[in-house]
Amino acid sequence: MQKFAFRLESVLKLKVQMEDNAKNNLARSTKELERQKAYLEELNNVKNASVSSLSGEVDEGIPVYRVRLYNNYLSLMKEKIINQKENVNVAQDNVDTNREGLIKAMQERKVIEKLKERKFEDYIKEQNKSEQIIIDELNSFKFKDS
Repeated sequence: MQKFAFRLESVLKLKVQMEDNAKNNLARSTKELERQKAYLEELNNVKNASVSSLSGEVDEGIPVYRVRLYNNYLSLMKEKIINQKENVNVAQDNVDTNREGLIKAMQERKVIEKLKERKFEDYIKEQNKSEQIIIDELNSFKFKDS
């Protein structure tokens, strides 16, 4: 009885490896997205704290130069927040691209696995057929000998 050998086994292994790489890429990009979101939140918290601090100092009465300093700082923070939002968008696009890559890799692997299953089923049918032929021949020999 001959052993089942799938001719595309090396392709299947490659597809599995590509899927694993795609999973790792998605995990890395998701982690980066979370890091970028956390930094954006941190910037927003710093800006909000500065606005609160400015409001408190204005209520107490502060010199104009301090208001200008706060204003310049808040303008800088708004710039940083805008840039960070862009970084978050880029990271989100990266996650989406890697997710699509993973989906494609999974589909390709599943196609090869389905093909392997069909080939294995064909192999089993052929083995059963050849066994049945051998059994029939044995029975015919037994019948002739009787």
